[in-house]
Amino acid sequence: MNQRRKLKVVALVCERSVDFKDKLDNAHYMSECPDVNVIQLPCSGQIQPAMIEAALKGGADGIITTGCRIGDCHYREGNKFLRARILGERQPKLRASVDRKRLQAYWLSALEYHRFKEMAGEFVEFLSGYQPETPQKPEKKAPSKAAE
Repeated sequence: MNQRRKLKVVALVCERSVDFKDKLDNAHYMSECPDVNVIQLPCSGQIQPAMIEAALKGGADGIITTGCRIGDCHYREGNKFLRARILGERQPKLRASVDRKRLQAYWLSALEYHRFKEMAGEFVEFLSGYQPETPQKPEKKAPSKAAE
């Protein structure tokens, strides 16, 4: 049987969106999707692009950000702020060098745990076969010989 390696997916989640009560182990990994480590914040508006970039540089295979449904933020507009940062429409912007295929953003209510679990599982499955492109270094040109 061919087993895939365990992935490290970091989920930065608004504590008022998806309800994870009794769904996480002591290390905050989802019991039903053990590749996903959930970090809850008071509002998705607190998720900064630097947090996403640091997690990826620190070895995360992927990042999931989750906020309240758009238009239904408990703190007014935090979810809109995060969405605009990810899309590069608001400062601080997510850097262009971040591989967007390794980032997912979900806008869910507290009652949508099963939807989160399903989408996170699909994302983990995608990441298990994903090979990020490595930037190609430009070839060095041989020095041209001057006409003698």
